[in-house]
Amino acid sequence: MEHESGGAGFLTVAVVVIALVLPGLVLLEMWRSRRVALADDAPDTVLDPVLSGAGMSRKILLVMVVLIEAMLLFLAYGANEPFRQASARERQKEFAIEAGAHTYVQYCVSCHGVSGKGYLENIGLVGKPVNTSALQATDPDERKVNAKMIYQTVQNGRNNGAMPAWGVENAGPLNYQMINELVLMITEGRWDAVESVAKSQGVQSPTEAPITDPVAAGKLIVTQGACASCHAVAGTAAKGAVGPALDGIAGRKIGGVADFTAANMKKWVANPSSLKPGSSMPGYALKESYLDAIAAYLATLK
Repeated sequence: MEHESGGAGFLTVAVVVIALVLPGLVLLEMWRSRRVALADDAPDTVLDPVLSGAGMSRKILLVMVVLIEAMLLFLAYGANEPFRQASARERQKEFAIEAGAHTYVQYCVSCHGVSGKGYLENIGLVGKPVNTSALQATDPDERKVNAKMIYQTVQNGRNNGAMPAWGVENAGPLNYQMINELVLMITEGRWDAVESVAKSQGVQSPTEAPITDPVAAGKLIVTQGACASCHAVAGTAAKGAVGPALDGIAGRKIGGVADFTAANMKKWVANPSSLKPGSSMPGYALKESYLDAIAAYLATLK
């Protein structure tokens, strides 16, 4: 894209230069040919034959030059217009992302954290992770689905009020444009913009308190976090169907290869391939205390 933009820019400059130089060259040639053809002491009627054939020829030539000038400038504008529009769209997009970051810092940080990882950033936060690869899909169709889902969640809330309804339609503070800006920021994964706004306003995520109930913390992470998108646990919000259900996991081998122990479970969650090379399950870079909590909760699923 940058190469194409540079080529178009060079073409535009070249056309403009030609348009500027051409009249000068034509006038210079007219003056030169006139001085060569006529003596310096020729009478005015000869030097400036307004109504003569030569005079009319010069006027026609000048009109043609003006028309060519207009055509060249029009071509230059047309060649540059797509890239001007693309640049304008990019500036508008950055403006919208920054506005979305301001909205996020004002209304969302207290539940989802500055990094957008919710209780995976700080177990004391009540918001779910919104900084995930699933919400930042590159496939256009997936992006549309994600954008619609996030918009509706912000607008109408969910989980019986655990996620408030922020849309003006529901007596909230956010209009459709503010929600769209927030959605764009999240789906683009622009947490650098959030961190910049938070830093400028002195906003920080709350200090995380020590985990006093590992089982409860582990249940939160497993049944409402990333695990729930692939695994199911009976009687919880975890309804994933990609991987095996986690019910009874404490009584069977992890990944079919390793005995169930807290140490093995932590290794499995952090790096499944360390226990089962080629495993299709991705690893999760979680805090040690979170890995301990996950192992503690899964040990109760017998």
